[in-house]
Amino acid sequence: MHDIWNPWHGCTRVSEGCQNCYMYYLDEKRDMDGSVIFRTGSFQYPLEKKRDGSYKIQSGEMVRVSMTSDFSLRRLISGGLPHGT
Repeated sequence: MHDIWNPWHGCTRVSEGCQNCYMYYLDEKRDMDGSVIFRTGSFQYPLEKKRDGSYKIQSGEMVRVSMTSDFSLRRLISGGLPHGT
């Protein structure tokens, strides 16, 4: 396991199970609104390289993806979301 990659942050609550969402819990502690969905500054992370030219994430490495969003959001696919920093 290499790392966590969160290309997007935020989500829309859609069920009763969302009441226990850890992302919303953390955002509340950070005075953030978890319902605001945006592209994060680490969006390009899988394509980034080290100084020696090798990729930061090596081929075959496992990466946990989208721990702070719902990757299946239709708005992500349509490109209708703002970029983060």
